[in-house]
Amino acid sequence: MDETTWQRWGATSGLVAVGAGAGAMVFERGGVSPDEPADQIAAFFAVNGSLLLAQSVLFMIGAAALLWFTGSLRAFLAAAEGGSQRLSTLAFGAGIAQVAVNLMAQAFQIGLATTPPAQVSGGLVALMDATFALANVPLAVMLGAVALVSLRYRAFPAWLGRLAAVAAGAYAILSANVAVSGGPLGPGGELSYVLYPALVIWLVPAAIIVIRRCGPVVNTERAASA
Repeated sequence: MDETTWQRWGATSGLVAVGAGAGAMVFERGGVSPDEPADQIAAFFAVNGSLLLAQSVLFMIGAAALLWFTGSLRAFLAAAEGGSQRLSTLAFGAGIAQVAVNLMAQAFQIGLATTPPAQVSGGLVALMDATFALANVPLAVMLGAVALVSLRYRAFPAWLGRLAAVAAGAYAILSANVAVSGGPLGPGGELSYVLYPALVIWLVPAAIIVIRRCGPVVNTERAASA
């Protein structure tokens, strides 16, 4: 496949990540606070363990697709930025870091979902929640870098650059989850459900724009023989 085809497939993987994430949300059952009594924590995982496992598998598929998209995003941003490509590289590195930390959080969730419920502790739940919260930090950095490249170098349309800036702010707020165990910003809190879709709201139009700007796929063998 030529470079344009690879770029189109890479951009399409962003939509695959969105689809996998949407499927994972079907299995969402909220969260349990590590401060709750041990028997309530055990009961939560006894009832929802298999659902959480299925959710993590779908999120893992989405993470793999997001890695492919991040590579295409870097190439797309770098073409507009030129020069040292500092911001494009920052967006790429932060995107990779976000996926890595999120996969670590999924590993904790899988471990809790497959552990006998009576052996699940509030400490492990707190560690899982903290890892999920930490994944928001590199995601905020990635979206912030995308916003700067878009607004300064016109990589994406200005409206999408501003949307990336808003999404970066949303995930910066969500990173406060690392120090909050309850309330609207806590795990399963109302505000977290309002802010988390910010990535999807930016990612869908961003992937479509990258696909369209790649142009039509050309069959190089047919073109050569024409």
